[in-house]
Amino acid sequence: MASVENHHGVRVFQSGDEPVVIRLRNTSTGGLVIPIETDDLPTGYAFNKPFLVAKPSDAANLPDAVKEEIDSFYDQTVNQIVVVMVDKGEDATETTANMVGDFATKTGVHALLKATSQSLPRPKLIAMAGYANTAAADGVASVAVTTQGSGYSADTTVTVAGTTGQGAVLQPVIGTDGAITAIAVVKPGYGYTGTLAFTITDPAGTGSGAALSGTIGSVLNPILAEMIGVADKLRAMIYTDGPDSTNQAAVQARQLIGSKRVAYCDPRILKNIGGINYPRALSTVYAGLQAKMDKEKGAVFAGSNMVINGISGTNRPVEYGEDANDLNFNRVNTVINRSNIDGAGSFRAWGVWTCSDNTIDQFIPVVRVMDLVNESVEEGFLPFVDRPQTLAQLDLMVMTGNNVLKRLEGEGFLLPGSRFWLLDDQTADDGVQGIVKFGMRFEPPSPMVDIRISAYRNFTIGYELLYSAVSGEVEVGNIL
Repeated sequence: MASVENHHGVRVFQSGDEPVVIRLRNTSTGGLVIPIETDDLPTGYAFNKPFLVAKPSDAANLPDAVKEEIDSFYDQTVNQIVVVMVDKGEDATETTANMVGDFATKTGVHALLKATSQSLPRPKLIAMAGYANTAAADGVASVAVTTQGSGYSADTTVTVAGTTGQGAVLQPVIGTDGAITAIAVVKPGYGYTGTLAFTITDPAGTGSGAALSGTIGSVLNPILAEMIGVADKLRAMIYTDGPDSTNQAAVQARQLIGSKRVAYCDPRILKNIGGINYPRALSTVYAGLQAKMDKEKGAVFAGSNMVINGISGTNRPVEYGEDANDLNFNRVNTVINRSNIDGAGSFRAWGVWTCSDNTIDQFIPVVRVMDLVNESVEEGFLPFVDRPQTLAQLDLMVMTGNNVLKRLEGEGFLLPGSRFWLLDDQTADDGVQGIVKFGMRFEPPSPMVDIRISAYRNFTIGYELLYSAVSGEVEVGNIL
């Protein structure tokens, strides 16, 4: 506290060393990106502009394609959903291009990133609603380096063109002496035909001699590939759909995905619309179930083993047991009906899996609680930015971090042992540059997916207790 003003009396100044209470971020907001016919765009709405649906009446004037998915979500729980409508175009190629959109102008799936700047909640449960359920058979599957060349700088870029096709993004790997040792396919693109031609550009002008060849083949759906990048920025979970043909086809398509941001669902569910059953996306149902759990119990609970409302069946039967186990083992979330086993009817969501290729990120609630903690701490620490580095402020920061972790432990979101501390490698050089480094350690609990009970027979105790209870008497007296 300091003041250069002259004063005779008493004044109270609010201390700058005030604590910060971290508020947990909302995790239940849904997200939908739906293509519609140009003529179906309602008055007052625009393509590629997110808007909020907070209750059923908000969807009254929306096109049927949008209302049906909101209905599937709302059958599970009424919740906030950020919706983006894109132009369906003249054919499937235009639909894909418009859904993929442009990252610079934030169109297509990228439009979800505009939500917070328009005072809308951040979408955390994104349902692809069946619009990314097939693999692209005409993407750039791989690129081989036939001649490595030499002298290429680190800024070298590689582009590809075919007779048709778009969207592929390639990254060269530069090795010793500037040789191109490999090409990573960052995005496979779609629609490629003919012979692939590659252009290698070295801004330094020192590289030469490299030659490449590529193959066109089955690759990850381009809409889903683009959405994964969006979900990383939003720290959101994507629910997408399988091909809905056979278990084998579902597993094969799932194996194209390796992201912790994706929860893969198969088969489609059946919804009765106007007295007729129609196949509809399971992904929207799963997103709605997870939103329900988030609101009722928290993100640490998975939207699995829950009764699905609003459906009349599945488009392909999945038996509890071998079918469901095979799908779940391969990280495919599905639907079961146990009525043929114990009489407990109803269709249930059955699966807690992401598509991560890292075992520690295989469970949906684990990934989402990690996001919840990281995002809450990140945004909760903003009030400390630009405060002076003093002992009081640094102690407050450590206490703030530990307080939120212990709170989450107490509420069951985290296992015991969480810790927040000033890192040991914090140096004076860091401090004089305004850099302060902390460490945070925590672990969300994994869901119980394989409960094993060992059963033992104990005939000795059983018969001993039986025989010792024999008295020749009954409760009402002697029999004779």
